[in-house]
Amino acid sequence: MPPVPVNVIEASIGTISDIVLTTATVEADRDAQIFPRTNAMIEEVRVEEGAYVKRNDVLAVLENDEEEVALARAEAIREARKQEFDRSLALLNAQLISEVDHEAKERELILARADWDAAKVAYDKTTIRAPFSGTITERHQNVGNMARSGDALFTLVDLNSLLIYTHLPEMEWAHVAVDQEVILETETLTDGEFQGSVLRVSPIINPQNGTFKVTIKIDDPDWRLKPGMFVRVKILADQHEDVILIPKIALLEDNEVFVVKEDTVATRVPLTLGLQDSDVSEIREGLNPGDLVVIAGHRSMKDSTRVKIVSP
Repeated sequence: MPPVPVNVIEASIGTISDIVLTTATVEADRDAQIFPRTNAMIEEVRVEEGAYVKRNDVLAVLENDEEEVALARAEAIREARKQEFDRSLALLNAQLISEVDHEAKERELILARADWDAAKVAYDKTTIRAPFSGTITERHQNVGNMARSGDALFTLVDLNSLLIYTHLPEMEWAHVAVDQEVILETETLTDGEFQGSVLRVSPIINPQNGTFKVTIKIDDPDWRLKPGMFVRVKILADQHEDVILIPKIALLEDNEVFVVKEDTVATRVPLTLGLQDSDVSEIREGLNPGDLVVIAGHRSMKDSTRVKIVSP
């Protein structure tokens, strides 16, 4: 019989990764709707959508004439009670009044301070402040609207705390671990590849759908990714370097390949496989670097078939 024409490739040394693939949506770890703590007319709005604010920055001011008057009155009374207490203490030290009379002045001062604290709280409620640093993503009200405790004024998002939450099938649970490298890809942005890492892996499997939750931290110091963006997720569950690799198309049933010896005879060789991806397989046993492995023309061959190497 004439030799069988075959294509071959050399077994090579390289790196292969066990990649867990999924998709997800970018989410903010910290976001909040900002509600007023009192009902009042909106007098001033100091920020717009897209503005970056720091913690305690003023976002809006509500009508506060009554609260301002009440605070001033409480402060005046507090100061008056403090002066009366100081005079009472001096008289007590001079033994000109009784301990009972002095204690009455002390109680009046305590009550005045409590009234001032309450007035200050009421006044402070009319100033809307940022609870944490972040970006205003929505402004829900305008100047002149009545702010009500059940209606949000702003939505605040910390774009520096973006996370990805994804749910993987139970079969991947043993492959995913904290601190594993993650590659994120999005078509929304030019050069839309980002790095990340596995932050948390749920210790339980959801019995309803057979999945477990994985939380991924994103490395995006320039804040290019935004909440709501769709991303492809590649979790590098394992990586082997300096190993023998061959194309998967070379593999036959029972994890065997044909190796061409002396450019004339193809011998069937059993292999022990390691990691595999969509294109290549790691070979743990059965091949040496440089072995000529048949990748085309071998499906119907028998062991020790004479072959002729041709270009693909």
